[in-house]
Amino acid sequence: MTLLSQWTPASPFRFALLLDFLSRFAHPTLDAVQANAYWRILRDGQTLALVLVHETSADPGSTRLQAEVMASSGSVDPAVILSGLRTVLPPTTDDDAFFAHARQYEALWQVVEPLVGMPTLRSASLFESLMQAIIEQQISWVAAQRAQRWLVEWAGNRLDYDGRAYYAFPTPAQLAAATIDDLKPTRITFKRMALLIDLSAQITSGAFDLEALLQLPHPEAYRELLRHKGIGHWTAAVALNRACGYYDIHHNDVALQAATNRYFYGAAGRISPEQVIATYSRYTPYAGVAAHYTLLRWVFDQYPQSSASGLTVMI
Repeated sequence: MTLLSQWTPASPFRFALLLDFLSRFAHPTLDAVQANAYWRILRDGQTLALVLVHETSADPGSTRLQAEVMASSGSVDPAVILSGLRTVLPPTTDDDAFFAHARQYEALWQVVEPLVGMPTLRSASLFESLMQAIIEQQISWVAAQRAQRWLVEWAGNRLDYDGRAYYAFPTPAQLAAATIDDLKPTRITFKRMALLIDLSAQITSGAFDLEALLQLPHPEAYRELLRHKGIGHWTAAVALNRACGYYDIHHNDVALQAATNRYFYGAAGRISPEQVIATYSRYTPYAGVAAHYTLLRWVFDQYPQSSASGLTVMI
């Protein structure tokens, strides 16, 4: 075990709420909850390190967290692993301005208030978030999780600790070398399998410098993603949401349509995409953040721990 860091996040910071959220994934892939702690494999080049984050003090006024490397596939630079951890799990939340804005609207605050203090969680890379978003196109959330779980197991970027396997996401080179037959067990469409392979091949060859998009202003990165066939508005928005917290463009899918109808109109079923846009435009300049928190609340209310049901999402 190697101690990476200890820190006291600015209050409010409810680490247990993040663990509760992750426990509602029917087929966890990369972000694992075990023994009241968060576990994640991070990379130092080709070397894998299994990181554990847990609370050493759960005092609501001064939550203290500790991160440790529990296992690795070779020698790693702790500074590189800590940087990766701070990408995936930023040490503080920065939504105070949004919360102050949300308090002005009773309907929105009723949705958001139970989530105040929930830690931010990000993808380790734009590649990871984009590939996962492509898998999620037009299938249920749970079916997408199942496909993602299969994919990380297939790639085999794995560390074992205390009788349990933990996985890192496939590399672009691994997916570029895959065939349609390899990916059939994901049960996504052949078109999407081909898209995963093609984009990975472009990234591996250097024809598509995907991670460089994170250095661009977010609206420009969004437009650049849309230039690639197979990446529509929903996929680009989801990928940037998860990789860098860019919520100015929210993904108007059926889960958001159903959640908005429940929380803002007190009804079951879905409302139209146009009504979703009209609903969140009230909360400008935080429309996208409001939609994001609405979907987080939906997960808590819709999916019990180890849930096995889902809604369809759209490209």
